[in-house]
Amino acid sequence: EESAARVVLTSLLACLPAGPRVYFLKGGYETFYSEYPECCVDVQPISQEKVETEKALMSQCGKPVLSISYRPAYDQGGPVEILPFLYLGSAYHASKCEFLANLHITALLNVSRRLSEACATHVHYKWIPVEDNHTADISSHFQEAIDFIDCVREKGGKVLVHCEAGISRSPTICMAYLMKAKQFRLKDAFDYIKQRRSVVSPNFGFMGQLL
Repeated sequence: EESAARVVLTSLLACLPAGPRVYFLKGGYETFYSEYPECCVDVQPISQEKVETEKALMSQCGKPVLSISYRPAYDQGGPVEILPFLYLGSAYHASKCEFLANLHITALLNVSRRLSEACATHVHYKWIPVEDNHTADISSHFQEAIDFIDCVREKGGKVLVHCEAGISRSPTICMAYLMKAKQFRLKDAFDYIKQRRSVVSPNFGFMGQLL
C-alpha cells in the first residue's frame, strides 16, 4: 500500500547516498521526542492529496519529491509542567489555544520583547519585555514575575511562562521562582527544569543574576 510513510521512505532512500540505513522509530515520534527533543524537528502530517501529488510527480519524473515543512526543536511538543500551577514553553506554545485549553492554563507571562495577543479573552496576560543578551537586567523583574505567578496560584489557576523560544528568558524566570518559593539552589533549579525541557540554556548573564 502506498502510504504517506512509504512515500517519505522512498524519497529518503532515493536522495541518500548508498550506505545509510533508514529506520522506523519504535514507539513513534512522540516516544523519541520525549527522550531526545534536541534531535527533533516538527514534521507536518502529509495529507492524502499531497501523497497523490507526490506519486504523480514520481511517475512523471522518475524521481521522488519530498515536501516537508519543519519546526524548530524548541517549538516541539507542548508546554512542560514545572509545578502543578507553573508551565514553561515558547511563544508558539502560547499561541496555540488547544495547548492552553488542554492544560487549563488561565494566565500567560510573556518575557520576550514582542507583545503577543492572548488567544482567548479569559486568559490573564502579563508582559514583561526583556532582551535576551548577557547585559540585559532580568533580575529587576524577578519579584514582579514571582508575584504574578503567586497571584495566579492563589486563585487556583495555572500560568504559562514563555519568551520567544522558551530557551533562555522564560527558564530563567522559572528558575528564579523555584529558588525564591521553593528554596532551590541554582544548580538544582537548573537541573530540575532541564530535565523537563531539555532545550533550555539561559545565557551566562542571566545565570549570574540568579546567584
